[in-house]
Formats: sequence, structure tokens, C-alpha cells
Amino acid sequence: MVSEIRLKVAASSIDGKGVAKLDSESFEKLGLKEGAKVTVTYGTKSKDLTARCDAIYQYCTARLMAQDIEYLRVEPGMHVLVKKKGNKKPKESKPPKPTPKKGKKGKRGKKPKGNTASLDSF
Repeated sequence: MVSEIRLKVAASSIDGKGVAKLDSESFEKLGLKEGAKVTVTYGTKSKDLTARCDAIYQYCTARLMAQDIEYLRVEPGMHVLVKKKGNKKPKESKPPKPTPKKGKKGKRGKKPKGNTASLDSF
């Protein structure tokens, strides 16, 4: 099972947005279930879409809705990167930070006493 795959884009005949129809072999390679979330990336643009299995379409093809194609600025025949969403590795827990030790109370912050000039005395 792979976490990402490159697929050729085909335009879906159905208007709308938010759905990526993947060919059945790519769908199985990614280990997806019907309705799973995937991230489709082209260049610097990415979009999270719902994955559907498209059993009648060609191998290595992703059918995207017209609004999604427009958002990603991709044309039919170009390749996009499809990643299974939620493949993040669990973060290692860091040990807690030690509590800072309190310093001894001293005479910090007190103004020195003595003859100080004020602006009014000039």
C-alpha cells in the first residue's frame, strides 16, 4: 500500500466540486475506502476531496469535477499527485519541561535614594 500516487486528470461530465473519482487499481493501491478523504496536488495548489472508486475508467486516472480542475489550474491529460489524507505519523511525546527555580527575594526594583536632578531644577 502506497501513501501517494501520480494520476492523469480527466474531466468529469458531472458539474459540482469536492469529489475525485479514482480508477479501481489506484483506489486499492492507496488503501482507500469509499468516501475517504484525499489531497490532490498540482504544483503549489492542493485541495482536499472525497474519493470515490470509478470501476469503469482507465488505469491511473483521476476524474475531477470542473470546479476542482479550475481551482487546481490543471487541464485534462496533465498529472496530479493524490495522497491519502490522515497518514501522519504520531508525534513523539516530549518530556515535560522542568519548572524554573524561584530566585531569592532581594532588593531588585527599588530606586536608589539620593540627590537626583529633576527637569524642574534647571
